[in-house]
Amino acid sequence: MRLIYGALLLCFASVLAWGSDEERKLEAAFLGRFANYIEWQAKSQEHFIITLIDENPFGTILDKLYVDKRIKGKTVLVRLVTKVEEIGITDLLFITLTTQKERLEAIRYAQEHSILSISEARGFAESGGIIQLNFVDQKIRIKINYDAAMRSHIKIASPLLSVATVLQGGKP
Repeated sequence: MRLIYGALLLCFASVLAWGSDEERKLEAAFLGRFANYIEWQAKSQEHFIITLIDENPFGTILDKLYVDKRIKGKTVLVRLVTKVEEIGITDLLFITLTTQKERLEAIRYAQEHSILSISEARGFAESGGIIQLNFVDQKIRIKINYDAAMRSHIKIASPLLSVATVLQGGKP
């Protein structure tokens, strides 16, 4: 009986892992697609830079996905940093920091440097982050803090706003 239970548990875990991997691939694609609907202040760098801070939940997915693609007409560079001080120049900051204090520090940095901030952290958009992504029943949910985008001097086109829950004045 234990053997059957163990086998069922192993099968269930592999299904969850597959779902998670597919969700990561979808999420990675969304990062690039978001850029099509975003207008930043003029930046003179030669690459479109995606920076992950703290953890890299994508593994090699981003590198493989963007190896021969362009975002905003630029080749894509994916970077991983562990501290806010290491962020530097970037277009998109994917935040996986675990503490609220660290996330707020990264959000402030992003706002000051006109960086699109994105995270899966609960309450991210309400805390001043621009885009919060979550999967609910295997469907992606997008929450956008419009006021935070404006403070960051980032304009978001209406097609992206139309598919998201938009927070204005701290409320949806």
